[in-house]
Amino acid sequence: MVRPWYVIPVLGVAAAGAAYVTTRDPAIATAFAICGAALAAAIRAFLGPALVGAIAAAGGAMVGIVDLLAIAPHLRAVIAGAAGLFALSELARAKAPNASPLPAAGAALLAGVLDPSYVGLVAVSGVAWLIAPVPRPRGVVALPVLGTLGTVLALVLACGAHSALWHAWLGHAIGHRDPLATLLRAGDLVGPLAACAALAGVVLCLAHGRLAAAAVASIVAVTATMSLAGGFVAPAIPLVAALGAAIAIGRLAALIRLPVGQAFVSATAGFVLAVVPVSALFT
Repeated sequence: MVRPWYVIPVLGVAAAGAAYVTTRDPAIATAFAICGAALAAAIRAFLGPALVGAIAAAGGAMVGIVDLLAIAPHLRAVIAGAAGLFALSELARAKAPNASPLPAAGAALLAGVLDPSYVGLVAVSGVAWLIAPVPRPRGVVALPVLGTLGTVLALVLACGAHSALWHAWLGHAIGHRDPLATLLRAGDLVGPLAACAALAGVVLCLAHGRLAAAAVASIVAVTATMSLAGGFVAPAIPLVAALGAAIAIGRLAALIRLPVGQAFVSATAGFVLAVVPVSALFT
């Protein structure tokens, strides 16, 4: 019997295959496998365990992986995306009250160190640990402080003079500051349909819960600021856009009462969003 959660490993394998065909680099392919699985898991964390969530996760994750491949990110950016999405899924999914918050905190720290787009997750995961009804060491109180200071530092470095610290934290080149041109490049990468769906989906994410909303808002705020100020399309943009688009598709399909209708709408919308970037990647 096929289970909806099978979409997570399946998307991991598909992402690895697409990355290897494109780059011929086993390390990149492995990182993309983890990132694809983490993106599918994050989408399902927001949509729930139903079949419609699995179908939306399949289409959305494929769009995100293909768009991420199109900007040819460094290995550290892909690993950061995988860690950040895993932390986001841990913060968004329904868990037992005594579930450990350590996985979310550890993944958030790794993502924040590798890519400033995800540094806000450190603060959110720290707050989640503080309010969780589980034993915790005294040092946990440092996590929200560290994450908040890291977020402020990222915003200051992005908007100010591009220092050596900022270059080292980003791990890639910075372009000419032209917000309009950057917006156009991001729109061309994601596509108009996916961009509209992503905007609606991000708004829906903000209504999922306080921790999940804060996590998504922090990623969007830092990523948008550093991309517009630095003149580049951050690797987090296609991943966040795919997350938002998939959630919008899942919520739209859930409005239909019949399960078969939900599956049809979700699959059709996911195919429409994925067919253009996939065909462009392999042609």
